Amino acid sequence: MERESLQSQIDDLTQKAAMSEKSKDAEIERLKSAAATSEKNKDAEIKRLKIAAAMSDAEIKGLKAKLESEKQNCWWKMSSQQNSRSAEIEQMMNEMCSMVRRLHLPPQVDGETWQYQTNSGEWAEFQDKANKELMLKFQEGQQTCEMTIDGIAYDYDFQVMNQTNKRTKKARSIRFFSNLPHHWGITDADSLKMLLPVNQGNGQDGSDDRICFVTDPAVMSTLEDLLNGSKRRHDGTGCDCLHGRSTFRLVEAYQVKNRELWRRYQRHVRSILDKHKQHGIKPRVIDPPVGEALTRFATDIQVDLVGNELLLFHGTREFDLAKTIAKEGFDNRIARSGGLYGSGTYFAAQTCKSAQYATNKGMQEKASTQLMGTMLVARVAIGDPHYASGPCKNLTRPPTKNVSASASNSAHEIRYDSIIAKPGIPNGQSNGVQVHMEFVTFAPEQAYPEYILRFIEE
Repeated sequence: MERESLQSQIDDLTQKAAMSEKSKDAEIERLKSAAATSEKNKDAEIKRLKIAAAMSDAEIKGLKAKLESEKQNCWWKMSSQQNSRSAEIEQMMNEMCSMVRRLHLPPQVDGETWQYQTNSGEWAEFQDKANKELMLKFQEGQQTCEMTIDGIAYDYDFQVMNQTNKRTKKARSIRFFSNLPHHWGITDADSLKMLLPVNQGNGQDGSDDRICFVTDPAVMSTLEDLLNGSKRRHDGTGCDCLHGRSTFRLVEAYQVKNRELWRRYQRHVRSILDKHKQHGIKPRVIDPPVGEALTRFATDIQVDLVGNELLLFHGTREFDLAKTIAKEGFDNRIARSGGLYGSGTYFAAQTCKSAQYATNKGMQEKASTQLMGTMLVARVAIGDPHYASGPCKNLTRPPTKNVSASASNSAHEIRYDSIIAKPGIPNGQSNGVQVHMEFVTFAPEQAYPEYILRFIEE
């Protein structure tokens, strides 16, 4: 029994030893497997790290590229902003230069428009904005320009006077319509010339573009007839004064074509008409009427006789002074003081009266080749005149009158537009009464000089 127990223990130990050997082998195999796995993991980790290192280089390159791109963008932005600022400064300078040029350009005035020819051949006005822009560009001396109207771009050529659609290339004619007096005989080319700065004596004869020497024999004859036909009084009787017995011989004549003065005169005429309308004034017809010769010539050059616009004479002692009037207009502010009917500008309906002031010795002598007379024929807006009853030397403007109440206005005073001294009224002089009919204005823009006449008397 004891032997069997011992054998059993030996078998158990042998079995355990065998199992331990297996376990050892298994553990060795496990460790080998773990070591292999660890090696694989190590290789995998090494590969991952290598890949990570490679990605990091790419990222660094990407970052460098991104930084370079941002640097370029920043430079372009700065450059663009600088160019934009430079463009803004240049535009501001151009606008300032344009404003300066505008100060030295003739102003745009009523009645002057740029026009284009329609498909039917008629002329149509440009819109107000386009008209002003064309006016400015031409006056600035531009020969061509671009402009967009209602979303359509056009090219303009002031040399050939046309407008071209930039997209369709269709061209049509343009022109400048001046709306100046018909008797000036202004052509389209003349009208354009008037928009530019005035030619101050750059011709061979040192002439001024606004004072035009009359060469037409028919016009000279008409003007001489006007001088001689206006010696008589309103009732047709002759005047016994020194110049009333003369025969006037026209030596030379100049027509005044002064755009600026003409527009200024027009605006004043409109202001008179507006005042009359506002206050319900209906001026009386001039009494007595001016002579037939003046009326006929006034009708020929479209003077508004119905509106109390008259054609009258004004004598001046010097030809240079007459030329100054043609350039700058009549100016009562520099008129001699002591006039019987106030410190204004005096006009007459009779040449014999104006001839008294046409030379330095007009009160004592007739005009001659040695002392040529100078007289202006002027368009005068008499409006609603005050008829003087006698001398009123202290006046510097026309007196006022009472205007009766109306539905819209209460009774109030309104100023007359001018003064008329009729023949026969007491004048405070040695002869006692007014001999010639005289007209007095007090606003420089109330008269426009139509002609300068140089004459002698026989």
